[in-house]
Amino acid sequence: MPLDDPKIREALDETQETALPRMSFGDHLEELRTRVVRSLLAIVVAVVALLPFHDGVQTIIVQPYKIQWRHNFIEHCATLEREVAAALAAGVQPHKQTLAFNDYCRANKDEILAGTLPRTLNIQNETGFHLPYNLYATGGLEDIMAFMLASLVFALVLASPVVIWQIWAFIGAGLYPKERAMFYRFFPFMVLLMVGGVLFGYFVALPYSLGFLTRLMNPELVSAIFTIGQFLTLEFALTGAMGLVFQLPLVMLALQKIGLVTHMGFVRNWRMTILIIFIVAAVVTPPEPVSMLLMATPMLLLYGLGLVLTRFGRHRDAPVVAVS
Repeated sequence: MPLDDPKIREALDETQETALPRMSFGDHLEELRTRVVRSLLAIVVAVVALLPFHDGVQTIIVQPYKIQWRHNFIEHCATLEREVAAALAAGVQPHKQTLAFNDYCRANKDEILAGTLPRTLNIQNETGFHLPYNLYATGGLEDIMAFMLASLVFALVLASPVVIWQIWAFIGAGLYPKERAMFYRFFPFMVLLMVGGVLFGYFVALPYSLGFLTRLMNPELVSAIFTIGQFLTLEFALTGAMGLVFQLPLVMLALQKIGLVTHMGFVRNWRMTILIIFIVAAVVTPPEPVSMLLMATPMLLLYGLGLVLTRFGRHRDAPVVAVS
């Protein structure tokens, strides 16, 4: 029989799969210890390499706040213009403080938005805009602790090739060739979806959530002040959650591949899936509707993408596993 015969190929694959090396429990622990130590060393080296770049790291992590601040500041300038125009149209002299705020915004708006205006601490007093230009540190250690946390996250990104390789070296040793081939096929898409989710959270979900929260505040009664620690916690929670939920299409494919759910099962249970999506979005976001909708909307689109992918792959559906 020729070597490319499907039966011979399948028999060869089964022979290879049964020839996996056996390791004792102690060998597994020793292998795990080696992989963990190497990963930690890579992370420590990355953290040390980031220490001289304090300002650069801080600039990156506060950028979503700046995006939201600029958007709200533009609205504030437009409101001042409308108030002055309405007073003049009514033949009334605008309030001198409103006029002073409007004149300052007119003269310095471009520099303020570009971040090139000196003495930024005076922006709030000169423009009458209630939201501070900068984040605050309520304690002497809050800024450096926030920087260390941000550096750790950045270090994880820098060291991720080493960390992922060590994780894969530990797990891949116990997988069959077919399973390793499946991982190689899906891993690039996992990375792309993760990066897409993090960027969506960073540039869209977080700024708009902050904007909604600040609009709920009455500046006459409550001053909106965000500390660096609070902001960082919210930022990492939201971007991390977005990175995970963007894996939904691959999770659906994996469930289809192992036979837990078929394409028609996903289609029949679309109402329950939508309900679960909104529950998850409500749990992992701040308690306000904009954040929930900003997370639920891409999840719904990703669910639709998962339906398309499982539709193309349904001819390879595994037999449904019966759960007793």
